[in-house]
Amino acid sequence: MFTPIPLEPGVVLWCFDPAIDQRLPLGNLEPRQLAELLHFGYVNPERPAFVVVCGDQARFWNFPLPGEPANASPSDQIKGGEAVIVACRMIAAEEELLIHPSSDADYFRKMGLCHQQPAAGHLFN
Repeated sequence: MFTPIPLEPGVVLWCFDPAIDQRLPLGNLEPRQLAELLHFGYVNPERPAFVVVCGDQARFWNFPLPGEPANASPSDQIKGGEAVIVACRMIAAEEELLIHPSSDADYFRKMGLCHQQPAAGHLFN
């Protein structure tokens, strides 16, 4: 996901919108459905029994490479029960938006640092 315009630090990049985003309980998902939703969704570390699936382009947000800095991160603002994501530094036009790993309790598996597929309802214990 890339920005077409420069973005100032603190600019809101994403917030949960119940009209387009979904929060689904992991315990009710079949393994194939779980794998697909975890690929495009994220698990809020504060609410690890649910996966949040963004209904907009935020589902394609990438993490920075390990050791590289993110330019977007969760803020202290909460909307719809989820942290509002903001630019954490100046972001240039055409720069890729990279979300801080702390935003997703499933980060280590997604980055190939943990190869275990979590069982529905038993994530990250």
